[in-house]
Amino acid sequence: MAKEDVTATGTQLLDRAVAILKLLGEGGQTGLTMTSIEEAMGLKQPTVHRIVTALERHGLVDRERKTKRYRLGLALFAMGATAADGTGLRQLARPALMRLAAATGDPVFLMARSGFNAVCVDRQQGTYMIDSLTGHVGGQIPMGVGPASQAILSFLPETEIDIVLATNEPLFKKYADLTVRKVKDDIRKIRETGFALDDGELVAGISAIAVPILPPGRDAVASIAINLTSARLTRERIPELVTLLLREVRDIEAQLNPLESGA
Repeated sequence: MAKEDVTATGTQLLDRAVAILKLLGEGGQTGLTMTSIEEAMGLKQPTVHRIVTALERHGLVDRERKTKRYRLGLALFAMGATAADGTGLRQLARPALMRLAAATGDPVFLMARSGFNAVCVDRQQGTYMIDSLTGHVGGQIPMGVGPASQAILSFLPETEIDIVLATNEPLFKKYADLTVRKVKDDIRKIRETGFALDDGELVAGISAIAVPILPPGRDAVASIAINLTSARLTRERIPELVTLLLREVRDIEAQLNPLESGA
């Protein structure tokens, strides 16, 4: 983003504030200094300071006193949790996540679409501790990356899929050999089988399997994914996991009101 000397409009300030929040989200727990935010945004110090100070005042950004680094505030987590519960999906799916984690011993994730990203709405830890691409509740990943997001993407309208892939294509470079062509190939397989699978392609040694949540008469609103070590994902175990996932997902779909807006 180029340096700007002109006074920003209200819309520009809002756009910049959102961009800073996203930047801090990518920064994770270590946070970012004011200088690093300025450099990443390409904005002058007074502009960034004014925006960050406002975000901090509202609890959307926290500053660690010793390091003077900024990170996302707990107010965002609270709003995210409220939003997730507001749809009813998180509360509805929680028992399913608990049963799946207990039955498999592996971590289970509820993912929902948010624009061009898939967001981790809820997770249930199994006996096996495994990292995920989203990392934690509220973590995001570009649509098209990983089985959980691909399971949702596969059942959207074709035009919408093309727009999402065209927008997220520059981000795919971060993930091994992921390309738009490969994602489209994966989408065809997912539509044929009803589930998405990654057998250690994105992260060596870590696999995942996901099934979309498809309420009657609506596009995919979310998906449930199981993460596990590739050694635990044997050929014989795939049908077992798919059966478990489908049973829980079908129950959730039956309870979702088809007249509600999307999750």
